[in-house]
Amino acid sequence: MLKGREKKTDSLSDELRRYCDDLSEFNQRCERLCEALAEIATHHESISSYAVRGMRHNASWLKYRINDFTKRLHTLYERALDERK
Repeated sequence: MLKGREKKTDSLSDELRRYCDDLSEFNQRCERLCEALAEIATHHESISSYAVRGMRHNASWLKYRINDFTKRLHTLYERALDERK
C-alpha cells in the first residue's frame, strides 16, 4: 500500500451517472424478463420445474436489485442534501 495516497471519493455527479447507467441496464433486463414471463404465462401448460426454478431465481434477483437501487438512491439523496448545507 502506498503511503500518502487515499482513495478519492467520487463526486456526486459521478455516482449519479453510475447509478443512472445501472438503472438503465436493470430496466432493460426487466423488460426482457417481463416479456419472457408473459410468454410463459401464455403457454402455462408446458411450464417445467426448471422454468419454475428460473422464475423464482429471477424474482429473487429483481427483489435484491430493487432494494439495492432504493438504498443507493437514498444515499445519493442524503449526500445531495448534505452538500447543499
